[in-house]
Amino acid sequence: MGTETMAKGRGLAAIALAVALAALVLLTACSSGGTVANSQEKIDAKTVIKAASNVLAASDDLGVSMEESPVTISQDDPRFSQFYEELFAYKGMSDIEVSDCTFTVSVKSVTAATAREDSQQTNYRYTVNKADMNVDGKHITYDKKKGFSN
Repeated sequence: MGTETMAKGRGLAAIALAVALAALVLLTACSSGGTVANSQEKIDAKTVIKAASNVLAASDDLGVSMEESPVTISQDDPRFSQFYEELFAYKGMSDIEVSDCTFTVSVKSVTAATAREDSQQTNYRYTVNKADMNVDGKHITYDKKKGFSN
């Protein structure tokens, strides 16, 4: 067997190994029960989650209490229309079309003394735990523990 034939054999073996590994990865992904969002979908969905987190961090009060936690903040609920207006106006969101959006948010209150010693102020902290939305026409879900999927 010549050197050229052996080199071709090794090349074919490497290709066969690569195809087998790709098939194994594909089968593993399929058996996990869902599909993982592709790169652009993930980038856009992450942008939405980050923007929502930032808008929530800057929000004084969404009109919800800790007793209601976790709270569902739906795009269809008029109580949260201002939140969604701010979200869609947030930097980086102008090129992303979001519809049918719902966030599941945990609420914590933090009470602190103000400059006047005899008064206190309660601020709320919101954490996005889950999201379900259509981003640029594609359905995406987010779970804080599991990540993104479609």
